[in-house]
Amino acid sequence: MLNRIFPLFTFLAALSCAVLLADTAQAQSITLGGDDEQIYNVLRQNGYTQAKITKRKLTIVRTEACKGTDKFQVKISILGRITSVNKIGTCPQNAKVRGFTREDAVSSLHRDGFTEISAERRGRRITATACRQNRRYELAFNRRGQLTNRRDIGSCAAVGLNRAQIEEIMHTEGYTRVVVTDDQLPKYVAEACRGNDKIRVTMNRRGRVRSERRIGDCARQFNPGNLKALMQDKGYDRIKIVDDRRPPYVVRACKGADRMEVSIGRYGRLRRQNRLRACRSVIDPTTIAGVLQSNGYDRVRVLRKNRTPYLAEACKNDNLIELTIGRYGRIQKEERVGRCSQPITETALKDKLSKEGFINVGLTRRGDGWRAEVCRNEVKVAIRIDAYGDLVRERNIGACTSHTVLDVLKKLENRGAQQTSVQVIGCYRNTKYRWIFDRLGNRTGRERVGRC
Repeated sequence: MLNRIFPLFTFLAALSCAVLLADTAQAQSITLGGDDEQIYNVLRQNGYTQAKITKRKLTIVRTEACKGTDKFQVKISILGRITSVNKIGTCPQNAKVRGFTREDAVSSLHRDGFTEISAERRGRRITATACRQNRRYELAFNRRGQLTNRRDIGSCAAVGLNRAQIEEIMHTEGYTRVVVTDDQLPKYVAEACRGNDKIRVTMNRRGRVRSERRIGDCARQFNPGNLKALMQDKGYDRIKIVDDRRPPYVVRACKGADRMEVSIGRYGRLRRQNRLRACRSVIDPTTIAGVLQSNGYDRVRVLRKNRTPYLAEACKNDNLIELTIGRYGRIQKEERVGRCSQPITETALKDKLSKEGFINVGLTRRGDGWRAEVCRNEVKVAIRIDAYGDLVRERNIGACTSHTVLDVLKKLENRGAQQTSVQVIGCYRNTKYRWIFDRLGNRTGRERVGRC
């Protein structure tokens, strides 16, 4: 009897081991691995909502979840199977149901080996596109998170990184002053600093560093006190520092015939050069009057032209201005030193010349000014006077003839005058007299007429 029972017992034991091994093999393919999201997926796939984990054991995870209006205690094995369900109460009707979300879809696809995932909600469904094994799929999930459709929509082209992404990755790796030199696949190349070392870095299409090679030293941060020297080394002159407080520094300077605005980085590199206008050339001192006239001045008189800055006086409106002019013709300083006269009339000019001792004055208009031939003592003088009554030029052109007293009287008598004599009024020892002379110049009388 025992001989018949023992073989049967041996067979049953072997069968139990086989079943246990089969279950173990199956468990290895669906094990939870301690991932809470997988637990929630199991519950969602079985119609449960509002799930929460209440207790963990070595092989069992205890949860509470709702189905309809009932609340259950649900036990899930480590193999991802629901092992028991017990009703423990009701779920509030107004409780917010946690449905399958876009984030749930992305997490699920990541676990299944998909990449380049894009998901969005469309009504009650979540649709997504993702790549696996170089094929792109369109996938759909229902509100419980169950995959309802998968469609192959083509191949997955290689997606690269742009320069900004490469620089950001390198900054997170501890590099500074990153310059991307090659942003085309199959690899990226950049040069950057780490400490005092300049390094060439090669990265794969995902931005992972594959190689590093030292190629030199990294320059120290530029001292803005050396901006002028830097610009001179680059061939600039007439340098003006616009902003040296913080980088990028800004400088304006001339290079050749162009006035440029230059932006300089924190390490002394010229980053941007914009042309503003033409640069002025060094002026000839003989052109100072023309330069000032082009700026609205007249009656220019150059006071200093043998060295810079040049000095001149000129009028603008009624003001007499002293001007300091730079070597490039730029007016550096203007200072009012007096008033300028208004244009003079012919009558006023004759009076002025008479008071200055000129006689026999004859005026002719010449352009904006005057030309005159006058007598001073016995000398005949040709003079040029500007529009404001100032003497411009003077030269002797001959002698002035003087008539005798008898000649003067004869001319008057020829015109009908009778009993002529000559009277002279003048001052003598602070007293004003009238002297009377006959036609031969003999004094015939004297009369006091007042004080001088």
